[in-house]
Amino acid sequence: MLSKTLSLPAARPGVRFLAIACAAIALVGGLLALGSAPASAAEPEAIAEDACAPIDLGTLGGGTDRLEAEGRWTGEDCDSAFRADSDAHTYRFEVAEGGRIRITLTSADADSYLSLMGEDGGRLADNDDGATFLNARIELDLTPGTYLAEATTAGGRARGPGDFSLAVSRVAGCAPTHLGTLEPGAELKASDTWTLETCGSRFVASHPAHGYSFDLPQDGRVRIDLVSETGDPVLSLISPTKGVIGANDDGGGQYNSRLDQFLPSGRYLIEATTYRARESVHLLTDFTLTINSVASGSFRLKGEALDVPDVVTVGVPFDINYRVGNISGTDLPDAYSSRVWTYSRNAGWDITRHIPSGGERWQAGDSYHTSAGTASETSARIAQLTTFTLTPYRPGESWIVLGISTYDERRADGGRTEIAYQMIERELLVLSAVPIDPALKVAVGGADYWVTAPVGDGGIVRARVFNAASIGASVPADLQAKAVYAAGVRVRVLDDVFERPGLADLAADAEPYAVSLSGPSSSALLAAFGEQYEAALATTALRETLLAGEAVNPSAVEDLALHAAGKAARQYASLAASWTALQERVAGGEPLSFAEALALQAEIAYAERILAPVIAAGDIVTMAREAEAGWDDPAAGLAAARLARLARCDASDAAAEAGLPALDAELRAALPLFGLAVDAALCGAAGVDAVNAGFAGILPIGDPTAVLRALAPEPALGPPPDPHQLRIVARLGEDGRVEHGVEFADGELALPDVRFIPADATPGRWYLTGDVEVGETAIGQVRARRLDDGRTELAFRDANGAVLTPSVRFTPADAPAGVWFRSSEIEVMAE
Repeated sequence: MLSKTLSLPAARPGVRFLAIACAAIALVGGLLALGSAPASAAEPEAIAEDACAPIDLGTLGGGTDRLEAEGRWTGEDCDSAFRADSDAHTYRFEVAEGGRIRITLTSADADSYLSLMGEDGGRLADNDDGATFLNARIELDLTPGTYLAEATTAGGRARGPGDFSLAVSRVAGCAPTHLGTLEPGAELKASDTWTLETCGSRFVASHPAHGYSFDLPQDGRVRIDLVSETGDPVLSLISPTKGVIGANDDGGGQYNSRLDQFLPSGRYLIEATTYRARESVHLLTDFTLTINSVASGSFRLKGEALDVPDVVTVGVPFDINYRVGNISGTDLPDAYSSRVWTYSRNAGWDITRHIPSGGERWQAGDSYHTSAGTASETSARIAQLTTFTLTPYRPGESWIVLGISTYDERRADGGRTEIAYQMIERELLVLSAVPIDPALKVAVGGADYWVTAPVGDGGIVRARVFNAASIGASVPADLQAKAVYAAGVRVRVLDDVFERPGLADLAADAEPYAVSLSGPSSSALLAAFGEQYEAALATTALRETLLAGEAVNPSAVEDLALHAAGKAARQYASLAASWTALQERVAGGEPLSFAEALALQAEIAYAERILAPVIAAGDIVTMAREAEAGWDDPAAGLAAARLARLARCDASDAAAEAGLPALDAELRAALPLFGLAVDAALCGAAGVDAVNAGFAGILPIGDPTAVLRALAPEPALGPPPDPHQLRIVARLGEDGRVEHGVEFADGELALPDVRFIPADATPGRWYLTGDVEVGETAIGQVRARRLDDGRTELAFRDANGAVLTPSVRFTPADAPAGVWFRSSEIEVMAE
């Protein structure tokens, strides 16, 4: 059962097949015993003239397994009954014995088109390119009777005359192969090859398929795997009484297929086919079909709830919350384990560790959730199951799969065997950038601009910028970038500023105390933190204490933390008041300016990354002082642990840039919590540049250079490091995908984690690889796109967003598989 030729959503296992499941029930009889065909559904079109009467081919049967005819479209022949202004020749043939019949129309001169009709002229099927090249093929199970085949063209008379050949033949070997009886704990296996001449699928005849049957003597769980190294397998499971009861495309990992279902006893049919039509598969594509009886007892682990956003954006992480449980009446045995995982073709994988059974885990009826939104009345949280996070890297319609796999740990070699697996899924749309719709007015350099960036086909978001004073006037690229950035800050930041998680615990009820920031860069925030540190220290006698050679009293450092927290709370109150005023002004119709957008980003970063940990440290000191157990109070310890998680970086460089006072080490020694607060602030400020660049990257900005320079002005710290000399490399894989990487001047090859352009990539659309790294530093990404003429164009986007275009940048259209092609050398600036 296939979907690509039916224009269903691509790569959606379990959903793409529903559109043709009803038709499959009617075709089940053909899989079991050949000899039934759908009745003619269309009204016949009369053939008016004797000259256009059908040409008799004869009868299939009685020793005749093939009927042939040759003809010519002259441009003056009879009209097609179904295609306007196309020559047509109609042929009549008899089918004496029901079976699988193949009708092929070939022409070296024209784009052949084939229609099959019943004796009354009602159309049963048609086809354009179902055979090789532009040739047509129809393959169906036909009952005994009379049929008509119309041989015409897809291009019409305007394409000129052409010769053709028509063949009607009986296809042998299309009956399902019986594999035997699947006994409990046993396995059935078959291997074969898809070729151009393999029988067509019962669901989409242009796709080669093999049919198999097996008997299940008793009710039980069955796992079916269809694996191919070079193909794209698709599985369909058919019941003689219910029709299609299961279908899967990529559930077995990579392009392989897997079905895992509980089945009542009886006979079942399997169709093993491919995602691609005959003309798109390799000439010889091997596959292996394996059917296993899964001895899983009566326990059943299952995904019960899945919570994901409907729309996400490339480059923006999003959370996947879920609930899983054992819905059976039996505990998971002690020798078993489980893993929960999630996957999206646009965002990759996330997976838990193996979770052993035993104790109170996975008992009958147990259910576990990761968020309040996925909780049930009886579910609980466990430490082994946490929220998944994925970052999408490619726009388009997609889906999220949540799976849970169960393993038997009792293998002799110490490994484990997967014995059951179940999954649920949800659709989502991945946008290429943050949309701006309806249009917003912003200000850049004293002029007003309208910015709009609606969501287009496939989730693509493209921005347009208009001068508000003169709509048709040209807007320079740097002004466009700044205008889009200001609009993005309005949509993504200002409108929901008080709902940000980093600000959720901060109260704006203190007496405001104004704070001035020079910009949103890491260096600006670190300088501001250093100044606040010195100002707070100046209110104490700690310097004098140390100069006198006295030990620092921890209580005095606690007082310093409380003083700093109080001032931080007042500064936050001032910032929150300014944000509220800005929200009200913009809501009244005034444009947000680019300068205001930069200032807002700086203020939010300062509040989230510096004020928040300082205020948290003051709260912990208060908590410890008020608790009977003091610093041994569990609540104070838990809050300190949360603060410590914000301080997980090497803060030495940030401390030097902030200019921390020399007695910082003594204050940390006297009160470790103080050191946690300082490091949390340093780590937060040091990471701001990357966050700012990432935010600019999710906006539909063509060239972000002007914005990035405003976000983090380049410091004058001496000559820049030597650039990297490299060439972009690309090679075609056997599966049609194109792999990309870079080769440095010393011959070292660097391959990013995400590096393949799909085989069905849209011509003209640029694709980005993952980061190319030198050491632990990302220097950029390879850009590549397929062209209409079959070539691939290569470019490089450096870490600042600038696109570098080599002079030699095209791979040939006839590139052989497995051979690396290299661009000319380019220079990529080091960080």
